[in-house]
Amino acid sequence: MNTSTFRGLLGFLGWFLLVPGALTALGAAWLLASGMSLLGGTLTAQGRVVAHEETFVGPSHRKVLARKSIVEFVAGDGRTLRFTDSVARQLQAVHKVGEAVTVRYPAKDPAQAEISSSTTIRSFIGVVMLLFGAVGMAAGWLLLRLRPRAAAPPP
Repeated sequence: MNTSTFRGLLGFLGWFLLVPGALTALGAAWLLASGMSLLGGTLTAQGRVVAHEETFVGPSHRKVLARKSIVEFVAGDGRTLRFTDSVARQLQAVHKVGEAVTVRYPAKDPAQAEISSSTTIRSFIGVVMLLFGAVGMAAGWLLLRLRPRAAAPPP
């Protein structure tokens, strides 16, 4: 393999790792910011699990039954709202019917509420994504830096 082919391969691999790594890191930063209420205007309220919703999760060849919690709470403006949490758990819901939970919601749109513990899961996923994104960016940058210099054109 000559130097220009090797240089091209390292350049391709470098950009192949750097760009998706940067995009993953941006997505992770958004997940973390939203999970940690850094986007502003997040309020909390006490809610109660009023029911469960059954759903199927997993790949199409191996679907399993899961349950999501349906929560009712009173928003700061006095409206009683109900939402289905985004976290589904196999066989049983994360919270029992009647259990009190802390609800987080954007002040401008209380209908976008979620159980606070679901936010913890989102933050954890954000941290993992941020680590993988950082590793991808570092590996891509290193491959781009390790490329041999282009040969000077003949006179």
